[in-house]
Parts: sequence; C-alpha cells; structure tokens
Amino acid sequence: MKKIIISLLVISSLAFGAGFMDMKDSKDLHIMISSDKVLSEGDNMIVVELNRGGHDGEKVDAKDVRIKFFMPEMPGMPYMESKDICKKVSSYFECNINFPMNGTWQYQIFIKDNKGTDYKQRGSVNLGQASSSNHSHH
Repeated sequence: MKKIIISLLVISSLAFGAGFMDMKDSKDLHIMISSDKVLSEGDNMIVVELNRGGHDGEKVDAKDVRIKFFMPEMPGMPYMESKDICKKVSSYFECNINFPMNGTWQYQIFIKDNKGTDYKQRGSVNLGQASSSNHSHH
C-alpha cells in the first residue's frame, strides 16, 4: 500500500511540476497533451504525444494532427475558439494555441495516422490549473 501511495505522490508531483497535462485513449491510441507551463490567457505551446499500448508504448506517427479549443456562447459573450494544425517535431507534435480569456475551454483533437485511421478525442481544461481533473495514468 505504501508503494502505491508513494507512486501516486511522485506521479502527481511530476504532473503538477511539468505545467499542464491530460491523457486519454481513443480506440487503440493513447493521446497525451501537455505544456511546459500551466495553460493561461494568451499564447500557449501545446505538445501532443501519440502511443499504442499506453503512455510508455510504441510512439505513433500521424499524417495529420489538429487541435481546437473552444468556449461555447454564453449570455453576453460570443462563441470563441483557437485552433492549429500541429507540426511534427521529432517523435511528437507541437501546436500553438491563443486563449483570448481565462475560464474553462473544451478541446477536440483530430488525428489521422499513417494508415489513414481517424481518431477523435475531446476533453476540457481550466486555464491556470496544472492538470485536468479527469486524466488517468496507465
């Protein structure tokens, strides 16, 4: 039991120390988005990593990786979005996102791997927080 608690403490300290991170699975693809800093209003560099078989599994290449962040229309506030076509850098992808204001933003990631398979994943982020509340560690 102690080992589990220590492992969770190490994992959470790494996640919070690294800025922002969220992980999800879409079909057989493990998708992790992260940023060196906590996401905030203004320009943000986001990294997308793709693996098969969990976070430490085989790196996956893709033909196309796109990300869109959006905030639904609310009373007195228009719909807002920021999106980017991610650029391949080594074994991951980088995207530049500009958030016009703080708050909770929904996101969607669209991926087409080298075999032509389409993947879509969604989630949400609260600007100014280190990690989303619904990520899971594998």
